[in-house]
Amino acid sequence: MSSQSWSRPPRPVLLTAAVAVVVVVASLLVAVLVRPGEERDSADGLSMPTETGDAGCGGGPCRVVASDSVNGMPVELLADARGSVARLRAGGPTSGSIAEVTVASMGVPLNRDSLRCEESATPVCLVRGPHDGGVVGEVHIWQGDNWRSDQRPYFSDAGSVTLDDVDADDVPEVLVVSHDCSDVDSVSACQVAPVLVEVFDLSGGTVGCTDIYGSPGSLRGWPEVDVESSELIPCS
Repeated sequence: MSSQSWSRPPRPVLLTAAVAVVVVVASLLVAVLVRPGEERDSADGLSMPTETGDAGCGGGPCRVVASDSVNGMPVELLADARGSVARLRAGGPTSGSIAEVTVASMGVPLNRDSLRCEESATPVCLVRGPHDGGVVGEVHIWQGDNWRSDQRPYFSDAGSVTLDDVDADDVPEVLVVSHDCSDVDSVSACQVAPVLVEVFDLSGGTVGCTDIYGSPGSLRGWPEVDVESSELIPCS
């Protein structure tokens, strides 16, 4: 019976095997760290979640969903990863001027088009998003060194809530496009009914309404509707 002895593998072979193990472990670690949710953030064009201190969203980090500038002041719309908690921040990442955005808690999804600010004597910003087949908007007004919200959501069943200085007094109004459903008897008929624009001041009071138009596309500037004070009549 013959005996067989095994020689120890050469040193280069051992080194190659060790390197291969390190590469496999590193690959697994990267796969764990790069989560699917973070990949979606990049694909959506949203910034990666970053800690924002006082601007924390629901106990977690916020991400910048949209940004704008008004009267030289940077404004950012922040939200958590699920979009259920949102904040409006003025002045940049180190600023403490932060206000809660309540429409996020209504399940309104926020995106790049959700923030509109109007250059005026008093900075005004509108946060809006799709909701219940239309668009809902929330107005924030800069007072002193922080935002004030009128706490009233503006809903457009025709899909447009905008800001516009209707009476040229350097203060914007809120424009809400609605279907005129006074002569229809079903939801489906209301969805294709003619439209009008109702104009509100920043305190929520009604300024007036436009005449009725056959379709939203007939409104000047649609969907960022432009209305002049001479076009307004009392709302019926």
